Amino acid sequence: MISTLVRRRVFALVTMGILAVFLWAATVVVNAADSRETMVLRFADARKIADRSNNFTEVSGLSLARDGGFWAVSDDTARLFSLDAKGNLHIRSSLDAESGMEGVALDLARERILAVREDTSEILAVSDDGRLTRHPVLAMDGASGLASHFSPEDVNDGLEGITVNPDTGAVFMVKERGPRLLIEIGPDLDEVRRIVHLTGSTGFTSDQADDDHLDGSGLAWDSRREGLWITSDTGKTIYFFDFDTMQARGWALMYENSGKLRRVPNAEGVAVSVDGETIFVVTDDDRNSRLLTYEID
Repeated sequence: MISTLVRRRVFALVTMGILAVFLWAATVVVNAADSRETMVLRFADARKIADRSNNFTEVSGLSLARDGGFWAVSDDTARLFSLDAKGNLHIRSSLDAESGMEGVALDLARERILAVREDTSEILAVSDDGRLTRHPVLAMDGASGLASHFSPEDVNDGLEGITVNPDTGAVFMVKERGPRLLIEIGPDLDEVRRIVHLTGSTGFTSDQADDDHLDGSGLAWDSRREGLWITSDTGKTIYFFDFDTMQARGWALMYENSGKLRRVPNAEGVAVSVDGETIFVVTDDDRNSRLLTYEID
């Protein structure tokens, strides 16, 4: 006869093994528009990064920094926040900016940090010495195709994320919805080069939100794969957009909490490691805002 204690230990080991398997492949493929490369996102870590004493709670954008840490924004605070590699806030290294920012990107070649303001549809460029310049997107050359998609009465479906291709200098932004758009801007921030509708036919679907409700909330350039990672807050999903096929593949964003796998709520920003092996996602959860880490296998 097997003792009760032994049975309990065996059950615990089996349970831990099952959980480990789930954590190894913590994300589920939502669609597979391009099967040339199989990728699995493995949940690795979650850390709380909110700092209420410095008004860093509505985290809405993330970018790598040159020192191995991150830049982040909180849309209710007029500051570009500097974080170390573990997500700890470095307030002395942070920079003054403006409130209403919904995305952030380091443009290393031009020694500036870019951010987008949703309410004014502007790109803000902040130099190393803190000088800020404004670049209204709808006033750029080639922006005539955008005007009908931006409503001054509804500023909650505007620009949500920004990133830079370091090889070409091209700047990419995502418009949240109504409609969802991917917008490419020239390095001089004066020309709209391309507008892509992120529709269901291009792979933007989710089991968590219908098409009208599905949003784009953040994006990051992946130099290794020559494409973009795009998060969706309402869809609780992350997508990889492949420029070769102009199609996206999606994975359900998962994280482990109290021994259980859960869908990630309020994913608002994303960054990709230089080697293309790690993805970082930030959530907008007030005092519970987190930095989530995923390994790409």
